Amino acid sequence: MRSNAWTGFQTVVCPVDFSAASRAALRHAAAVAVRGNARLVVLHVNDPLLTTAAAVALRDRAFARRTGVELRRFVDAVLGLRLRDRLRATTRVAVGAAADGILIAAARERADLIVMGTHGLAGASRLFMGSTTLSVLERTRVPVLAVPSSAGRSRSKRSGWPHGPVVAAIELDQQAPEEIAVSAEVARWFGRPLVLVHVVKEFATPSWLRGSLAVRRRRLARAKDDLENLARFARPLVETHTLVVVGHPATKIAAAASAAKSELLITRLRHRREWFGARRGSVSYHVLSHAAVPVLACPPRWRPR
Repeated sequence: MRSNAWTGFQTVVCPVDFSAASRAALRHAAAVAVRGNARLVVLHVNDPLLTTAAAVALRDRAFARRTGVELRRFVDAVLGLRLRDRLRATTRVAVGAAADGILIAAARERADLIVMGTHGLAGASRLFMGSTTLSVLERTRVPVLAVPSSAGRSRSKRSGWPHGPVVAAIELDQQAPEEIAVSAEVARWFGRPLVLVHVVKEFATPSWLRGSLAVRRRRLARAKDDLENLARFARPLVETHTLVVVGHPATKIAAAASAAKSELLITRLRHRREWFGARRGSVSYHVLSHAAVPVLACPPRWRPR
C-alpha cells in the first residue's frame, strides 16, 4: 500500500456527440470534477467528411466555430448555469476520427480520466458498446468512466454521486491483489465502502456424474476463502465486503450491483489479447457491455498516484 493518499482525478475529458448518452456522461463527468475540484474539458470531434461537406455544399467556412457555439450551449443546457459556474470547464472542438480525437485530446490536456457514453449516435448497433468506445478502451492509458444511457438523469443529478457502495468485479488470478488495491483507492476517494465480487462461472456436467454438487460447493468455498484473504489489500483503506456467486458474470455482477444499490462498478481492463477480439467473453467485456450503471474501466498499468 502507498503511504501517500491519492488525491483523485484532476483533469477530466468528456467527449460528447449531443446524444442522450452524452448528456448522461457529461453529468457524471461534472460530478467527478466537482468532487475533486478538477478541470473539466468537454470535447466534440467533428467528422472530417462532414466538415468538408459543410464547407463545399453549404459554403460554411465557419463550421468549427458554429460547432463550438453549439457545444457551449449543450454544456449550459445539460449542467445549468449554477453548476457550470462551479466548474473549471472549457470546451474543445477537433476534427478527425472520433476515437483518435478523444485520445489525442486526453494526452494534450494531460487528462487522468475520460468520461464517455457507451451508446452514442454512431456505431452502437454494430457492437455492444459502440465502435468509438471500444477503440478508446482498447488504447487508453487512463481510466475510462463508461456511462450507459440507462444511468439516466435522476441518479447523476443527485448530489454526492455515487451513492451506495462501489462494486469491483474481481478475477482470482495473479493480478487480483493489485486490482483490489486500485479499487480500494478509488472507493476511498469517492468516500464509499467497497464490495468485491467474484463470479464462479457455471459449468455443465452430465446428469450421471455423481458428486457434481459437491464439486460445485468446493469450488464456491475455495473462491470465498481466496477472495476474503485478498480483501486484506483493501481493508486498511476502506470498509470492504466480499461476495462470491455462481453463474454468468455479466448477469450476476449486475444483480450484485443492483442489490447493493451501487451506482459505480469498477473493472480492470486486461491486455488487448485477453479481452478483445476472440476473447470478448472476459469479465471486463461483459461488465462494460451490459452494466446498467457507470463502469470505471482501469487500464492494466494504471495506478492511482
